[in-house]
Amino acid sequence: MDKNPEWRSTAVFTREEVEALLSDARLPEDRCILYALLFLTGMRIGEAVALRWNAWDPSARPLGRLWVSRAFHRNQRREKSVKTERLREVPVHPVLACVLAAWHHEGWERKQGRAPTAADLVVPSRRGEHRRDPVVHAQLLEDLELLGLRGRRVHDTRRTFISLALADGADRDKLAWVTHGPKGDIVGLYTTLPWESLCTEVAKLKAELRPPSTPPAGGAPPSDEAP
Repeated sequence: MDKNPEWRSTAVFTREEVEALLSDARLPEDRCILYALLFLTGMRIGEAVALRWNAWDPSARPLGRLWVSRAFHRNQRREKSVKTERLREVPVHPVLACVLAAWHHEGWERKQGRAPTAADLVVPSRRGEHRRDPVVHAQLLEDLELLGLRGRRVHDTRRTFISLALADGADRDKLAWVTHGPKGDIVGLYTTLPWESLCTEVAKLKAELRPPSTPPAGGAPPSDEAP
């Protein structure tokens, strides 16, 4: 039971807020990429910061594919298997495909000073390391304040992905394969859903990138993280 029974209904972002966090020119590009991964896949933060370029298959059809098998453990400061210990195949939403392609083509190199390799993290810290949960949370609060939005947790991005996708008509059980993987029972172990079926459910989520806007005078993007 939640201490505040009214809290859980507020632990979600609106569609407009999601699009602002993905698109607003006042936010650092790498943080928008991280938000896109979180909001458009339902990944846990530890999974998103452990994602490497070799886990992305843009050639898969009808949507690209992310292999989610590792997560960064903040306290142990190392990568480990995901919470369920089951690899997940996550369809790449069309909007996420656009931002990942642009980020891989030039954004990552602009940030890190060299071209990315297959083994590099997709959204590393400034030092090329795993981002830390407390830093990501602090930056999210900073970005929300800049956009005039109320504060929420990083984990609420996962709740938002599920909530918006279901509201847009996604099948609950199939969506659970994307966010949690197959169930641990015997039926789950003997079931493999067609890739096209998973892609159909993820594509139902309605999200768009807003046209780029020019930051107001003196409104430079927030400073980068210092892990």
